[in-house]
Amino acid sequence: MNEQSRMPYIVRGVLALLLGIIVLFWPGLTVEVVAILFAVFILANGLLLVGLSLMSPSGESFGTGFLILGILLVIGGVIGIINPIMTAITLTILVAILALISGFSDIWVALTAMGSGGTRILLGLSGALSVILGGIFIIFPLLGAVILVAVYIGIFAIAIGILSIAQGIMTPAAA
Repeated sequence: MNEQSRMPYIVRGVLALLLGIIVLFWPGLTVEVVAILFAVFILANGLLLVGLSLMSPSGESFGTGFLILGILLVIGGVIGIINPIMTAITLTILVAILALISGFSDIWVALTAMGSGGTRILLGLSGALSVILGGIFIIFPLLGAVILVAVYIGIFAIAIGILSIAQGIMTPAAA
């Protein structure tokens, strides 16, 4: 690997580390802001789909699908803005699913990839952290969303940041 192959790990690590520190210092605000931003994003997507459906030629089946999906997203976005706790729980479940997929993927790559043992171990550890985080969020979504999601994400991001920086440093450079 060359010097450029190290940079993605180091950049990922620094960004994760910064995110983790920010989230740990403002956990309550983080949960509320993320929940509301996600609800606004869903609302905007719903409005876009409704607009696209109204512009589609009459009789096009995708126009009807866009309209139905758009209306559902608008309703979901409005509910999410009105009730950020529900939005936070939904986000917690989505984060859990993504963490599980990412974690099992990292573990699989660590177990099957060729390369030095040190970087594979670090990748496996970051995968294990992702699986643990995902499992906690699946089991306790309300607790995670309302009280501890920011702390979990903060600690997780800091740990992933440190592991990614270490992996970038340990990745051997090509001669």
